Amino acid sequence: MQIKRAKIATAVSAAFLTCAAGLATADSSPSLGNDPIRIVMPYGAGGSTDITARIIAANAAEHCGTRIDVVSMPGAGGMEGLQFVADATPNGHTILMADYSATITQTLTEETDWEVEDWSPIVHLTDWKPTVYVKADHEIQSIEEWIELAEAQPNSLVFGHADPLSLVHLPLVMLEMETGIQNVHLPTTGGGETRTMILGGHIDLGMTLPPSIVSNVNSGEVTAIGVFAEERSDVLPDVPTFKEAGYDVSFEAPLLVYTYSSVPESIQQELSECIMKGLETDTAQTMSAQASAGLNNVQGLESAQAIYRDTTARVSEVLAAINEE
Repeated sequence: MQIKRAKIATAVSAAFLTCAAGLATADSSPSLGNDPIRIVMPYGAGGSTDITARIIAANAAEHCGTRIDVVSMPGAGGMEGLQFVADATPNGHTILMADYSATITQTLTEETDWEVEDWSPIVHLTDWKPTVYVKADHEIQSIEEWIELAEAQPNSLVFGHADPLSLVHLPLVMLEMETGIQNVHLPTTGGGETRTMILGGHIDLGMTLPPSIVSNVNSGEVTAIGVFAEERSDVLPDVPTFKEAGYDVSFEAPLLVYTYSSVPESIQQELSECIMKGLETDTAQTMSAQASAGLNNVQGLESAQAIYRDTTARVSEVLAAINEE
């Protein structure tokens, strides 16, 4: 696996789906004006990130003074979405919502027109907790059973996940480095396809985010066996962390809202504040709870940028270790 070592050391023409939401009733902000704000996601519609973006659109529009649209742009592994935001007029009307796999991992491992530092986080929304799960009737029903079987029969278990080195793949690589186990890695188009393959018995294990499978867990269709996080998920409180099972692997994924670095700092701050105000409302918190979106500890620009720096450093270390394998 070739990784751009220099970056690790220093750590449009596309069809898109737009959903207009939350028409603003307040006066437009002095800097933002009346044009709609587009939240671009480098993922398909319908997932956890999409749901979170729509909560922002429905509740922050009034505070930002203009309509907020949600744009799904998953082409080229998400790179079309990032390119679209990077190429947009730097007026704060085209922003990005993504986890580290888009802005950090792919930037460090692919040839891009930007560097990691070109993305300016303005809001930290939540931390995704990557979760491993299996079909409810699979012979594996715990972390210990997975490790034991993988050790006894290397490369006999098929593990489905979204984009390689994404937030639902990188923790698997880290666990394999920690334990020495070997699994067959099967990239999928996303969480929906992974879940379908799990339920159909076509693969053994998969990784996703808790909100995506909580209904399947509650209905008894799948078993969530472990969470790659420091603490258990509020959504799946009965599922242990890998640390609880004795494996020192934890890698939560911060979900951030970004502008491109060319957007003036005053506009970045204004966007941060109006999004924060929208998410602090009772309506937004109710929507978050219903969707298990975890928007109960949203943080502003300074915290978001500190989290981004820390995540960049950690991802860089892991990628460098993988490159040495």
